[in-house]
Amino acid sequence: MRRHPHRTRWPAVALAAGGACLALLPTSAAHATQNAATRAEAPGAAGGQRVLLIDGSQLGVHRLPTGGQEVSLLRRAAGPTSVMTLKIGNRVQEIPAAVLPYLGRGLDPSLVDLGALRRAESGSRLPVQITFTGRAPRLPGITITHSGAGRELGYLTPSGAAAFGGALMRQVRADHSRASYGRDGMFAGGVTIALAGAPTVRVAKPQFKLHTLTMAATGLSGRADTGDVIFVFNADNPNRFDDPEESVNFFFHGTTKFSVPAGHYWAIADFFSFTRTSAAERLVILPQFTVRGDRTVHLSERAASSLIDFTTPRRAHLQQSGFTLIRRAGNGTKFTFGSFDSGLAEWVSPTSRKPSVGTLRSFTSGQLTSSREGSNAAYAYNLNYAGPPGIIPAKQHFNVTPASLATVTENYAQDVPSNGGWGVFGGFKPELDLLFANIYSFKLPRTQTQYFTANPTLAWQALYNEVNMFSKFGAGQTDAFRVFSGGQQLTEEWNAYPLHPQPAVQVLSGAMGAALPAIVSAYRSGNRLSLSPTPFSDNYPGHQGSPIFTFSNAKRPQSGSYAIYQDGTRIARGDPLRGIKPVKLLAKPSRIKFVLSEGRLGTGFPLSTSATTAWTWRSAPKPGAIVPRNWICGFSRRLLRHCAVQPMMTLNYHVQGLTSHGLTKAGGQQIDLSVGHIQLAPHTQITRATAQVSYNDGQSFKPTGVTSMGGGRFRIKFTAPAGVDVTLQVRATDAAGGSINETILRAYGVAS
Repeated sequence: MRRHPHRTRWPAVALAAGGACLALLPTSAAHATQNAATRAEAPGAAGGQRVLLIDGSQLGVHRLPTGGQEVSLLRRAAGPTSVMTLKIGNRVQEIPAAVLPYLGRGLDPSLVDLGALRRAESGSRLPVQITFTGRAPRLPGITITHSGAGRELGYLTPSGAAAFGGALMRQVRADHSRASYGRDGMFAGGVTIALAGAPTVRVAKPQFKLHTLTMAATGLSGRADTGDVIFVFNADNPNRFDDPEESVNFFFHGTTKFSVPAGHYWAIADFFSFTRTSAAERLVILPQFTVRGDRTVHLSERAASSLIDFTTPRRAHLQQSGFTLIRRAGNGTKFTFGSFDSGLAEWVSPTSRKPSVGTLRSFTSGQLTSSREGSNAAYAYNLNYAGPPGIIPAKQHFNVTPASLATVTENYAQDVPSNGGWGVFGGFKPELDLLFANIYSFKLPRTQTQYFTANPTLAWQALYNEVNMFSKFGAGQTDAFRVFSGGQQLTEEWNAYPLHPQPAVQVLSGAMGAALPAIVSAYRSGNRLSLSPTPFSDNYPGHQGSPIFTFSNAKRPQSGSYAIYQDGTRIARGDPLRGIKPVKLLAKPSRIKFVLSEGRLGTGFPLSTSATTAWTWRSAPKPGAIVPRNWICGFSRRLLRHCAVQPMMTLNYHVQGLTSHGLTKAGGQQIDLSVGHIQLAPHTQITRATAQVSYNDGQSFKPTGVTSMGGGRFRIKFTAPAGVDVTLQVRATDAAGGSINETILRAYGVAS
């Protein structure tokens, strides 16, 4: 295998404003944008944000076009873990099991409020404020920046949060049997830890006549339970009783009490048991009960009699089980509860009677891998099953058959061997506003087999990161959401060079497409033009340079620039890493030109180092234009569909004989080229394609043979010497006067 030389600088690809051809020019501007690492994610931005939780867990949060969120567990706290997701309306809480019993009793609910954490955190630091009586506490992992009487300010780094989380888990084990949460250990002396800047004054709420609701519980032994937690929610209108400090409590000698207004309620009791070598979680759900006056409601841990378990065709180890409960209240408010466990046995209680107020749906998921620890898995199962409407089924064991699965062979190319991570989001239609994924490490390049539950109302999205996601730029790709059919077999090529900008692709239609609409990558709304192709995408339809792992608070060795012209006059320019802002056009038919340059620094990216793509097309206002329900033109308070799709052209490359390291053999080279337009654009005949190659980073180019295969397909042929990088330059045109002109520096390599 040829070795790539160490390079500390590289020439970026640039396009002269008025020129018709591309040229490679040396530049040092690539370093200019690296200081944008800590800004918050803008609404609608393609990137995500990393969030650090106080127990050491690290989440990646990415906003979907519909306003929903994808939460990926990038790094979990040490040992068996359980993360609970609660969503009421638009408020999302991510609660690690070790944090749960201390909410309102030493740990402020602001520490699990996902929106508040995203606003407060920067540079992988979790800022906190500590209040106490008497002497200042010595808390593990927290760096103190300011001290005063009864109050301190500080922060946690990932390592500090891991240290704090370890101490917290030890305290949970000590406090559980005596329900002494928040009274001793780290929280002795009235210690309370909150997110820095969290409000201390509660928002006034409507006043109701309150009744005493006593929840009584027995454990597995049949004796009164102590130390386990219960959530109580109002089923008529969650806003009547939804404060985290009011709606969560723990049992002490078999009971706990709530003060609630009259109405219909439901509850989830969360029982944990620990041994030296194992842990288990049991969820007991009471789907509905009525409070008209003071009342006692009884429940038993023994009711959680069904173990979440899976039998798969091939031997596999359970890495994560998930149970999601979606309860819609009488006033229509949607409540989502999700429990995602790793290393714990998870049990659920069945129910037999549908609630008379609102609705209830349950979903059970599991992820299993061929490897015991989940890393470097040769194959993995991604499973999800919907329970009957209104009840929780008695059987949580699922016998997985080959006919119920789709099989996808995933080939991951990688020029420099690295350690990366993969993950999968999946959900039925009711789950799609809040999705959860675990991230597993693997070495690249490799081939992996993924098995997916096949169901027409179940959507999956695979993604991967090609380098260590905790220390470097999150390169890689994210796939479009897909629906699979039983017995289906596919092969997906990930990161197959060359990498270059690609538009969004929608593969869903009907109800699932409407639930997960894609954003048009080039559209005109009135006289405003919006553009959003994704850099460093591969050539498999639906794959885009990963927006989920491109964290706004991660170091990004990227650079880029863009410029937009109308009839030869530049009307906009900027840095695409900060987003390509919509631009106002003159209200007349005109010729648009869009130039996008992208670049990556570092020896970790020797191939497809940079690319410049220039598009031209004719544009005119189309006041009545509207896109189908499985597409949107953006979103503000609602999804926007009134826009005209622009006829931006596309290129897809398939380099014959390319290895998983991005290399071909010396000698004859063949590249199959597909030329087209973004989805929904008017169908226009492709008229011509030409290509040139360079073996000296664009200092000089050689012509190639290009043969038309019909239907926008072309074949590029040339002869390349051993040990070179092939810089590729392609130009194509259509019958409407549109064109695309693309140069990819070191698109792929030729072995020595």
